[in-house]
Amino acid sequence: MSRARVVVVGAGGIGVTAHLPAIAALPEECELIGVVDPDVERRTLAGEQFGCAAFADLDEALALSPDLVVLATPPHLHADGAVRSMRAGAWVYCEKPLTGSLAEADRIAQTEVETGRWCVTVSQFRYAGGSAQVRRHLHDGRWGRPLLGISHTTWYRGPEYWDAPWRGRYATEFGGSTTTQAYHAIDLLLWLMGGEWDRVSGVARTLERPIEVEDASVATIQFPGGGIGSIVTTVLSHEPATTVQVVASQATATLRSLYLPLLSEWSVSTTDAAGAPAPHPEFPEAEAEMSVNGHRAQLAELLAAWREGRQPELTTTESRRTLELITALYKSSATGRFVDRGEIVAGDPFYAALHGRAVQEVLA
Repeated sequence: MSRARVVVVGAGGIGVTAHLPAIAALPEECELIGVVDPDVERRTLAGEQFGCAAFADLDEALALSPDLVVLATPPHLHADGAVRSMRAGAWVYCEKPLTGSLAEADRIAQTEVETGRWCVTVSQFRYAGGSAQVRRHLHDGRWGRPLLGISHTTWYRGPEYWDAPWRGRYATEFGGSTTTQAYHAIDLLLWLMGGEWDRVSGVARTLERPIEVEDASVATIQFPGGGIGSIVTTVLSHEPATTVQVVASQATATLRSLYLPLLSEWSVSTTDAAGAPAPHPEFPEAEAEMSVNGHRAQLAELLAAWREGRQPELTTTESRRTLELITALYKSSATGRFVDRGEIVAGDPFYAALHGRAVQEVLA
């Protein structure tokens, strides 16, 4: 088996807690050859812990000709890192949000075309325990038509969370609770409901925290075929929880979790002959692990696609749908009206910026 040579950019937070352990757990599929971080202490410790070279700059690591670059940096560094890596010959596995604008997402997609390399956005909720089973049964017709979708991300982040200088700012984090905390639940809901959407109406506000970006948002979605959805996000809840639910015509699938779905946290209910709720007899199917590590599972799929020379499951074109939905929510909040899928194009201030500057230009 060909092993991919991997470089991880970002040795703090998610890089050390999720991506580096995921790589270490797949020794037959990949080899960690370097970690990049401008902080000398972080990169040195990560290099020693995971047994690889440590670099201060991405270009130094790209000189090693890696097969895959994992971007675990603050969001404002994603787009340039992805483009530079693909042009150097590597595939890219990039943390969310992929970038801060649809314009940058389109630049990344164009770079995929130009280089023949792929950029995959981290979407571990799709790969965690139970999610794939639920989607398969929703879309093979056995549970009927998806009618109503719910994505509620009600977390808590104290003021100290924003001590990191890049957090809470339009220029570097792009958005708040909707983009940073709720992205994976929103992405999962969109995937479960079929991947497409028609219209969004939303409100995003900074209610409590002393930050530029929002700490709460509420939105409604209209899906093709008549389905509707609800999104609620906040970092102010004193009872943190993540809830994703799809009400279909013959069953209701519900995830009640926090940061990473487990198979045991999914339930699927139907209604018996007497009209009482009952567990669905076809769920769950057995899984190799009750607790599937989403980062590791998605990385394994990406590495398999790289070895086989095929398109991976989640390219920039698909992850752009989620980014467009979030952008439309922000535009709706700024303009006070519904935003239709496809209306945010070049020339629209929201095409150039997910949030922040775009809002200021619209309201000017």
